[in-house]
Amino acid sequence: MKKIIALAALALIAATASAAEQGIYVGGDIGSTKFESGGESENKTSFGATLGYTLNDNVAFELQVRRLGEWKIEGSTVTANAVQASILGILPIANGFSVYGRLGYGRNSLDVSYAKTNISVNNNEFLVGAGAAYHFTKNLSARAEYSYLGENKIGSGKDEVKVKISQFNLGVNYAF
Repeated sequence: MKKIIALAALALIAATASAAEQGIYVGGDIGSTKFESGGESENKTSFGATLGYTLNDNVAFELQVRRLGEWKIEGSTVTANAVQASILGILPIANGFSVYGRLGYGRNSLDVSYAKTNISVNNNEFLVGAGAAYHFTKNLSARAEYSYLGENKIGSGKDEVKVKISQFNLGVNYAF
């Protein structure tokens, strides 16, 4: 049923597409990822890559891959990554400036490497975000965005830890 509703929504969006410029774009960003658990938090530098498609002035679709952070802990390396798919609702304001909201779904992973042992924990979570973009030219734009990547569970039972992940990113996009 959920797939039917999603397909119907996508069909409605496609049917309302205007004569606005459509096209593929790529982008990159750098930012800060905040991990919160048990009343404590830590920020790590993050970066990501984006592949997007602008359907019309008000709708875009994006696929993103992100390195959320990396730690060295007692001889082991811990990395957090995400793969995300989103739809953006865009509101053009004036003179190349626009604001947007993001709704998507992502796979967040935590990978631990120690000696020759590798362990991965994966969580699928909905994500939401809001941002602003400025178009310098028809092809080049910059943007700033805040996203909440959900509450991720690591472990089970008494050993379960919940980690909230959020990000602030600054990026550049190039449209073809």
